[in-house]
Amino acid sequence: MQIARREWFFDFYGPRLYAMVLGQLPAIIALFLGVTDLHLLAKLLSLGLLALPTAFYHIALTRVRHDPVLLAAVMAVIGVVFMTTSFFIVGEYNTAFAVVIAVTVRLMTAERLTVTDGAFLFAAGVLSFRTYEVMIYCGPLVALMIAWCIRRAPERPRFATTLHILATLLFLGGTVVAADSLIYPFSQDHLSKTAATVLNAWQNVQFDLTLLAALVIVIWAIVRPADLSTPKPYLFAAFFLVLLVFSPLLMLTDTLVRPHAKSQYVARSMAGLVVATIAVLIWIYKSPLADRIAAFRELRRPEAARRLMGFGLLMVLAVVPTDAFLTLEWRNYLQTVRTIVREQSGVIAYENTPLAKPPLDLLVEPWILPSQSLVLRSKRGDGIIAPPNNFDSWQPFPPAKPYPLGPFIWRD
Repeated sequence: MQIARREWFFDFYGPRLYAMVLGQLPAIIALFLGVTDLHLLAKLLSLGLLALPTAFYHIALTRVRHDPVLLAAVMAVIGVVFMTTSFFIVGEYNTAFAVVIAVTVRLMTAERLTVTDGAFLFAAGVLSFRTYEVMIYCGPLVALMIAWCIRRAPERPRFATTLHILATLLFLGGTVVAADSLIYPFSQDHLSKTAATVLNAWQNVQFDLTLLAALVIVIWAIVRPADLSTPKPYLFAAFFLVLLVFSPLLMLTDTLVRPHAKSQYVARSMAGLVVATIAVLIWIYKSPLADRIAAFRELRRPEAARRLMGFGLLMVLAVVPTDAFLTLEWRNYLQTVRTIVREQSGVIAYENTPLAKPPLDLLVEPWILPSQSLVLRSKRGDGIIAPPNNFDSWQPFPPAKPYPLGPFIWRD
C-alpha cells in the first residue's frame, strides 16, 4: 500500500534500510514500468522479500554441498529457523539470519584468502550494515570469524586481505547501528512490546517441535557421541517431527496450541540465538578444537555424517505440511476480506463480519485491517473494515478517510 501511495520505496526505518530497499526492488521496477495492478505488485514484493534470504541460503548450500556435516547444519537453520519464522516474510531478520549463515560457511570452507571470498564478505558486510538489530551480537561474531581466518591463513594477498578487513569493519559497523537503534529506538513502546514477547516463542509450534528435534540430537551427541553412527538418536528425535507433520490436525480442536501464522513472528528473537549458536558450532567443527570434542570426531566418520545430513533434510521436509496449511488458511482469510470489502461500501464494522468469528479471528491484526481492505478493493467505492471497537492504538489512516491510491487497484 505504502509503495503504491508513494510510488517509491517505503524506507521508513534507517537501521534496516538496505534489506528493505533490496526486497522492494522488483515491485519498484514494475511500478516504474507502469504496473498499477496491486495484485501483481504484491506478488513482486513477496518475490523480492523471499528472494533475498533464499539467495543467501542457496549460496550457503552450494558452498557446503560436499561436506555432509556442514550441509546438515545449513539445512537445520533452514528447517528450524527460516521455514518456521518467515511466513510473513516482511521481517528483515530473515535476510540477516541468512547472511550470517552464508558468511559463516564461506569462511569455514575457505582454504586461503581469495579476492572472490573477500568480495562476497564485503558485499555481505555492506548489506548487514543496515539490516536488523540481531547484528548487535551476530556482527561481532562474524567479525571475529573473519579475523580468525585472516590470522590462520597461510598467505595474505594484499587485495584479498584488504577486502576481508573491510568486511570486518562493516560487520562491526552494523553492530554499532544495531546498538544505536536499541538505545534510541524509533518507538520505545514497540521495543518494549518486542522485549516482552521474547519468551512467547513457545507459541510457535513449528519452531518448538523442530528445535526440540534438533536438541535431542545435540544432547545425545554430548552424552553418547558414538550413537551418532546409529539410527537411535534420530529415531527419538523424529518423534517431534512426526508431531509437527500432523500438527495441522489441531485445528479440528478448540486449542490455541497449533500452527499459527501470527505466532511465527514472535519466535524471531529466539531464532536469532539459534542461528548464532549454529554458526559457533560450525566454527568449532572447522577449528583444531574439534579434535578434542568426541561428537565432532564421531561426525568425521562417513556413516555418522550421512545420518546427520539425512536428518537435516527430514527437518526441512517436516515443516512443509504446516507451511502448506498456513498458506491455505491465509488464502482463505484474504479471500474473505476481499469479499467483505467488495460487497459493502463505507466503513464496515469488524464485529459484523466473519472475521470476528473463529477461526478467522485468530488471523486478524487490528491495526492493519483498514490497509488490507484498501489494497483488496476492486474500485474506489468499496468498503473499508474498521478495527474492533475496543482498539485504540495507532493505525495508518482513519477508516473513513482512506489514502488515495490513484490508478492502483487490485485486479484478480
